Amino acid sequence: MKNDSISLINNRFTKYISVYDRGVSYGDGFFETMKWKVSNDNLPKVEFWNRHISRITKSCKVAKINIPDLTTLNNYKSKILKRAKKNNFKNGILKIIITRGSGGRGYRFEKNMQPTVIFLSFPYKPYPSSFYRNGIKLEICNNFLSKNFFLKGLKHLNRMDSVLLADEIDNKGNFEGVVIDENDNVIEGMMSNIFFIKKKILYTPKINFFGIEGIMRQIILEKFSNLFDQIIVEPINKRKLANFDNVFISNSIMGVIPVNKIEKNNYRVSSLMTRINNELKNENFLELN
Repeated sequence: MKNDSISLINNRFTKYISVYDRGVSYGDGFFETMKWKVSNDNLPKVEFWNRHISRITKSCKVAKINIPDLTTLNNYKSKILKRAKKNNFKNGILKIIITRGSGGRGYRFEKNMQPTVIFLSFPYKPYPSSFYRNGIKLEICNNFLSKNFFLKGLKHLNRMDSVLLADEIDNKGNFEGVVIDENDNVIEGMMSNIFFIKKKILYTPKINFFGIEGIMRQIILEKFSNLFDQIIVEPINKRKLANFDNVFISNSIMGVIPVNKIEKNNYRVSSLMTRINNELKNENFLELN
């Protein structure tokens, strides 16, 4: 089977890291996933690159993980995307993983460890057009996310919660699911943020103790506020799901996908979602870098 992925690890094209890497042993690190494309000037560029780098830099500082400077990260990005373009790819998925590095046994770490910096490029496979045209069905998940105020909003490598959620969703035959907390408040999707609309008021759950502050969530709240009369970020209990007119999910890869049903609640597919996705096709909007 052909493997079209490319891996650059600490500036070397290789697929191997140390078995002693703390990302393997403890999930001691963070990651970002983003789209790249060959732009109109024939150069491979990443969508919302600076936002993704800002988030992973913030994450590493919180966990006291050393991180290369921006110039080094930009050089790594250019190197792997040039290789991908040379292999005749016009677009793809770029994933960055930064771990604390390799160490011995035990949770304690040395203060000046050399991080492991991994850049991965994968082919981009578009989601079915029917998802965007007709919307998708969601169900509420039985599994929960781990509660940790210290790590809230950060894309750390401890993703067993998400792995179990993905398995549950797959077993139900769904594309995505709704994750709630112990108080029945909606948190997010397994791999997306979630939004609700009622009479041109946009609602999205507050990220308090768990969940991801997605880059596309950030973009929607900042750049599409003019489409709504008001934006409210607050806890949303599952009992309120019947009150909304429209629902959609988002992340940096899918953009915005409408939701037509959650459990027994039906929703209309709004033209606002098409408008947002059309804007996300505009190179001037994508903060390419």
